[in-house]
Amino acid sequence: MQAKRFTMRAIAALTLVSGIWGGSASAQNVADILARTPTQPGVTVTTPTSEELATCKAEQLSWPKQGNVTPTGVVVRDSQGRLVRQFVDTTGRNNPNIFSYYVNGVEAYRELDANGDGKPDQFRWLGPNGGKWGADSNADGRIDTWYVISPEEVSQELFLAMATKDARRVEALLPTEEELKSLGLPAPEIAKIRQRASGAVKRALDTAESLAQKGLTTQGKWIHLEAGVPHTTAGDTVGSAHDIVAHKNATVLFDRGDGKSADVFQTGEILMVGRVWRLVDGPAPGAAPIGNSGEEGGTPLPDNPEFQKLVAGLQKITLPADQTGMVKYHTDRAAILEQIVALLPAAQQEAWQKQVIDAYTAASDGGDAASFTRLKQWRDTLTANGAKTGVAAYAAFRVIAAEYSEKLRAAKAEEVMKVQEWWRDHLSQFVKAYPQAEESAEAMLRLAVAHEFAGKDGEAQAKQWYETLASSFPSHAYAAKAQGAVKRLTCMGQPFELAGTVLGSGEQFHTTQIAGKPTIVYFWASWGRDVSGELKQLAELAKTHAAKGLQIVTVNLDDEPGAAVAAINAAQVPGTHLYMPGGLDRSPLAVAYGIQMVPHVFLVNREGKVANRNAQTGPVLRDEVEKLVK
Repeated sequence: MQAKRFTMRAIAALTLVSGIWGGSASAQNVADILARTPTQPGVTVTTPTSEELATCKAEQLSWPKQGNVTPTGVVVRDSQGRLVRQFVDTTGRNNPNIFSYYVNGVEAYRELDANGDGKPDQFRWLGPNGGKWGADSNADGRIDTWYVISPEEVSQELFLAMATKDARRVEALLPTEEELKSLGLPAPEIAKIRQRASGAVKRALDTAESLAQKGLTTQGKWIHLEAGVPHTTAGDTVGSAHDIVAHKNATVLFDRGDGKSADVFQTGEILMVGRVWRLVDGPAPGAAPIGNSGEEGGTPLPDNPEFQKLVAGLQKITLPADQTGMVKYHTDRAAILEQIVALLPAAQQEAWQKQVIDAYTAASDGGDAASFTRLKQWRDTLTANGAKTGVAAYAAFRVIAAEYSEKLRAAKAEEVMKVQEWWRDHLSQFVKAYPQAEESAEAMLRLAVAHEFAGKDGEAQAKQWYETLASSFPSHAYAAKAQGAVKRLTCMGQPFELAGTVLGSGEQFHTTQIAGKPTIVYFWASWGRDVSGELKQLAELAKTHAAKGLQIVTVNLDDEPGAAVAAINAAQVPGTHLYMPGGLDRSPLAVAYGIQMVPHVFLVNREGKVANRNAQTGPVLRDEVEKLVK
């Protein structure tokens, strides 16, 4: 009987897909398209009301041919022209295999049918929903394993698993055998991790029972993860080819479910394996000890009415409908957060202090002078209390960044260079004052970028800062991009190598596929500028030099690919078009050569070597290409 019910649901889903794809997209099937909702629960996506439905429009699109297939799709846009849904068929089977959902025009969630059986088996949380990527191997709609997940998202999943006493949800967070082997550790060390992880599910269920007795319900809400700085062990000290990075312990703050009382639990060790963080020990009641030592115990947050009242008040402050209310949103949060800090003992203040600083920083970025003054007061107080503490560095760096932004906004054209000099000086002072602080990695990156774009004279200093960042913080998220930037600055005459995913088809590309042909590699993004002229120029150059084999490779660094597809279609740019999630900061395509600004153009000669690592668009590019194809 259960199998028959499942079959009927599958048939209904396929009927819906057929209805979406059949015939031309029109207002009549907008409702049909919007009837398909995310498979995974708790996902935030834009869903028009019945009144707004009449103003939405559906249209069918096609993308540049990839191999033997021309990807086709249907999109729904709201009255402002923003994307609401985009369902795409990249297989030629006349059924969508990529389902994208949006929030305010930004892709926020995606489902993929990777095995072609008509049911989604991969799920990606994007934009405002986070960045995790999970897979459902048995088509029951539940995540069996994660391809990408952050420490914060591990703690969220762990909390939900305990709130619902769901053992399978915990199991999905544990390291697989393949992942353990990928660490490159000696067999005895892998066995230790495996043994610890084997007890994680029972420990989670035991902790769930303990928290339930204290009032946790299925209506509980995750609030915050305090993990501190990751603990890094050099690979050579444990016999591994890779450094071992972990949070030895962390504290999760959550609401029990009544909107009035908060509590905490500790996660146990969370281990980084590639792009996923994995649960090792399993959770326990109470806060993790200060210093993230990994020992059990810790002092719980105060369970008193005043603290609970403040946390409940914090949760009641909701995001405003538009940007005009953002300053008030942040200052309202800061006011309550300051009261929470005052209520807590010193040993438990840091996580909340950082939230205060974040709130005042955001309000300062919105132009609120009073918030900037308050931010500086916090920096001064924290520095006086402990000049080398993590939170003091956290505050000091944000003051510098906020002041730099304000100076740039106020500067006249002739004053910009002086502001840039101020920025470089203050970043250098910060790194000197806080050499081990996590913020120093970002300061080094910004220093390198500031020197690089000060002109050719600054490239040598930029290279030094990139190298310093990569060596001082080898496990930091910025380290790989810094290494890529060094590669870019030293790549003239060297083989150009790039691999990535083809936009639309999902096929894999490597520059060996265009070996022996002169090539333009164009890194770009659609945000904040009109790229239509540059894309049309690429199309014209490809047509003009087609007989000489000129190839075009575009690399889009938008946060979501919808605008890229539309722009490439409009300009009719031939060639290979690449896209991988992560944008300018985190896309593997941007990381490979440390791309810091767009557009960025490489010219690659017939030998596959870089002929120009920083070509200019416009008439100059036309002249450079003439030389390239000779």
